[in-house]
Amino acid sequence: MHTDRHTPVVFLSSTCYDLKQVRADLKDFFEGNYGFQTMLSEFDSFPIDPCIGTFENSLSNLDKSADIFILIVGTEYDHVTERGKSIANLEYRQAKAKGIPVFVFVDKQLYSQLERWEANKDGNFPTVVDNPQLLEFVSEIYSESKQWIYTYESVGDITATMKHQLSLIFSDGLRYKKISHTMKPHNLDSNIPAEALRVLIEKPYAWEYKFLAYVLKDEFEKLQKHRWDFKYGLFTTHIIEMSPNELLEAVSVKLNELAQLNGILVTLLNSTIQDAIGEAGIPSDLELIVYVSKQLALLYKRIVAWALYFKTIHTDEVFKRLLKLLYELPKSILTQMDNFVNKLYSEITNLPDIEDGVTRKIELSCVLDEANTGAINKEMERLYKLLS
Repeated sequence: MHTDRHTPVVFLSSTCYDLKQVRADLKDFFEGNYGFQTMLSEFDSFPIDPCIGTFENSLSNLDKSADIFILIVGTEYDHVTERGKSIANLEYRQAKAKGIPVFVFVDKQLYSQLERWEANKDGNFPTVVDNPQLLEFVSEIYSESKQWIYTYESVGDITATMKHQLSLIFSDGLRYKKISHTMKPHNLDSNIPAEALRVLIEKPYAWEYKFLAYVLKDEFEKLQKHRWDFKYGLFTTHIIEMSPNELLEAVSVKLNELAQLNGILVTLLNSTIQDAIGEAGIPSDLELIVYVSKQLALLYKRIVAWALYFKTIHTDEVFKRLLKLLYELPKSILTQMDNFVNKLYSEITNLPDIEDGVTRKIELSCVLDEANTGAINKEMERLYKLLS
């Protein structure tokens, strides 16, 4: 049972001075019709931390509480911060980064001049805007993020649009609730990413593959700390003192362990993923997709830990080259795993959401050569002779 249910919070961002009444009307609209909580900085209900500034308070409240973000762009550009951007501009970027639903409404007259401004960015438009940066901001919204932009002439245009959009959000929520009741319960208790949830709800073309791509990519994005640990040879375990004979015995055991880990990886890539997706016409096993994604990420961590083990060993200086070779041995395996996940994500998520009748052939492979132990074997032979 979920325990984080709360009243939805709508964060209204705009140029406060010229849109004061619009903001107040929208507050009444959301609170009176839907019972939502609205966050507007000019009202006493806006949470304030007295230890930080106005701008920092806005971003903090947006990040902590907002469920829906609405940006209203009028004809006046608000205060420009030290970063060279208006508060509304920075709030918009924060909302996009947070990943919540974002709705942008731009004054219809201002929007009609955007094409003219694009053709002549050094021109003057004093009858439309008080600052050309406002036109630049709207242009960035469209060109950088491909955000859908609505135009408005009155607050009624905004409320009419939001009624329709909220009904769609509500409909998606009902579909998600239905899925959560009909699926095996631990599928949706795995903190799967929002994109994966979207394809579960909307069922776009090749949705099972897209579900795999999003879940697997999300699991591998969580591994950055381990990539840095491997890159810089960082470890937090104790130093291990070893005699020459103990080290040579340990190397044999560790090489066998790496071969077994490599075998598990081959099984996950060649068998388990195939079983999770299933044959054409047979429903995919979503629980198995989540499982295999997490197992691949866990295996990546184990291989990094395998390599870092050789950074913890303290022994005679003559073994320094051997330890370095052992530490670097799984580098190709880790690289192949990252490349496989990135290519799978790129190829699959670029497929259209609607089947267009075009036949596409996607080739994905992870070529994992047997661990190249030739240099290690030669070094061990040299050490055996030296010790004897």
